[in-house]
Amino acid sequence: MSRLSSWAALLVVIAMGACDLNVGNPNAPDAKRAFSDPAGLEQLLSGAIRTWAETRENYFILPLNTQANNYTASWNNAAIRFYSSVGADCPIRCGWTNASTAPEAAGGPTVEAAWYGYHTVLSSSTDVLRGIAGGTCFDDDCKTDSTLTTRNKAVAKMLQGMAIAGIAMLYDSGFAVDETTDLSNPRALSFSNRTQMRDFALTKLNESYTLAGVGGWNTGDNWFGLTQGRTYTNVQMQQLIRTMQAELIALWPRNGAENTAADWATVATYAAQGVSSGTPYDWSYYVDINAAECGDFCIKTWGNSIGTERVDTRVAALVTTNHQDPWPVPGGNPCPTISADKRVGDGSWGPSDNFNGYATKAATANAGTDFACSGVAIFPPARGQYHQSNLQHIRYNHLAATGERLPNGSPACPLAAPCDGSGQDPLYTRQMNDLLWAEGLIRSGGDVALAAAKINNSRVGRGGLSALTGVEGTDSLLKALQYEQEIEFMGQGTDPFFNRRRSGYNAAAAGGRPQYTDGLIVNTPRQMPVPAKELDVLLKEIYTFGGPGHPDMVASTGGSARVRSAGEIFNDYLQLQRAFGRLHR
Repeated sequence: MSRLSSWAALLVVIAMGACDLNVGNPNAPDAKRAFSDPAGLEQLLSGAIRTWAETRENYFILPLNTQANNYTASWNNAAIRFYSSVGADCPIRCGWTNASTAPEAAGGPTVEAAWYGYHTVLSSSTDVLRGIAGGTCFDDDCKTDSTLTTRNKAVAKMLQGMAIAGIAMLYDSGFAVDETTDLSNPRALSFSNRTQMRDFALTKLNESYTLAGVGGWNTGDNWFGLTQGRTYTNVQMQQLIRTMQAELIALWPRNGAENTAADWATVATYAAQGVSSGTPYDWSYYVDINAAECGDFCIKTWGNSIGTERVDTRVAALVTTNHQDPWPVPGGNPCPTISADKRVGDGSWGPSDNFNGYATKAATANAGTDFACSGVAIFPPARGQYHQSNLQHIRYNHLAATGERLPNGSPACPLAAPCDGSGQDPLYTRQMNDLLWAEGLIRSGGDVALAAAKINNSRVGRGGLSALTGVEGTDSLLKALQYEQEIEFMGQGTDPFFNRRRSGYNAAAAGGRPQYTDGLIVNTPRQMPVPAKELDVLLKEIYTFGGPGHPDMVASTGGSARVRSAGEIFNDYLQLQRAFGRLHR
């Protein structure tokens, strides 16, 4: 992120700079040159793409998927144990620790990391748009050909939408700002609520979609990862935009009531133009070897490392017929697994029995593509037997940690990767889009036969299960859809958390399981507050969500420092991530 940016140092709250380029600022000449340098602005653009991917799969937001009982772990890295345990640090689940000085173990960085990551993306993309508005041309002569300039404007608008969407999905409010915002008095800017943020993101994505339809172009080299990052056409980027819009509307609801009220017809319309439409493709970011093993991207690394994280027994009991929820003490759930789903198979995995010390059985002809069974439970029992699990996610095992993935060069390595921790990281897949498309059709009263066909693309195509026809009825179709979403959304950022909080699932405490309300264990917060650092700067009262005594959708209040840019603060989180991401505590 440019240190010269007018967004770079004013308020961490909006990632904006304290420099007025028109009033005696000694850095002003350098700033002007920076905003007129096409090469520098294009680097800013590609850096923003990487920062967005790092934020979506950030180490400090690992707890959300364990709060959704999708993955599970008892380590307290990134406060996973603190936020996902039941009756340990809090009577049931803890709310967010919204304090600028709270340590990792008490959950402080969890609330802040995505905020600063997404605002860094917003800052960088806005700088690019300001440069273009100021006359910067990325082509030889924009009077005769402005293809690259239009491309970069479209991608910058897309990144604005992606950043604002991330804030709208996670936080209760944010700042609806862009290159047209008057920043002369940033402390006077008011918060926009999450509905306004969602709608603002959709507007930015629509603007990007329109621009991407002007002319034909390909994305730049190394925009989507060093050395082996893929390039995409403008048509593919339009497909991506539509998938992201469908995701935003579908996964934005915080509970079942909001889910019912969502604009499902528009979800279906957007998804019908998404990455599984036309010529289908998966949109990926290449994780190079220097960023591997939770150097920059963590959710798939942790989730696919057999000695680090496991599949929660809630999901294990769903996808098998012989695993129980909660984990049965003391013997655990058995291997081999029993499932008609080819993604689960018999739980066998790897070139030989116990090849990496986790009591797995050598892969048979019935080995699953997404899951494996481990004969050992890896978490300390004293931290809660409910954390234990014998099922492991292996779909993205090429991104797992050393000693917890297939051997380097294994022919069974996912996505033809070398299994050294590097490789393509699929961030939006055809299956994800198909399931959003199907849900939009079902919930809006659309073509249920088409919805069934979209579900079948993963249900039959990957799972080998019996085909749906559409005559099964709404409840049965939704049940089949939700089963697919549990599998196909796993490892995709914090989408599993977003998906559970809107599910409407309710169950009383029974059989060793805690009470569930609207998809989540009671007291689990459903959204994040504005981080305390921001509120301190703005001299506003700090508040939080969730935990004992506080409804998960009602803010509870609690109680000035040097102002740093969002980029500087997010950099701190990346350094901590690299230090802590490989450790179990």
